[in-house]
Amino acid sequence: MTITSTKTATSLIALRPGFWRVVHSAGHVLGYIEEQRLPGAAQFTARRLLAHTTRLVDIGEFWSLERARACFS
Repeated sequence: MTITSTKTATSLIALRPGFWRVVHSAGHVLGYIEEQRLPGAAQFTARRLLAHTTRLVDIGEFWSLERARACFS
């Protein structure tokens, strides 16, 4: 499943349940979002991929997928 937004110029590509790759409209990978299930809620952790490396840096934790995605725009 792919979720695209022209407003943020990114796409989310589901790699498995609760784990998405964030891709820029130009085609390069920006990072990943992972869902953690908590009692009564879900939390989404965003990690940015550093350019020209395979290193991920934590951006933050969010209570919605859209808020986690917005940090990549």
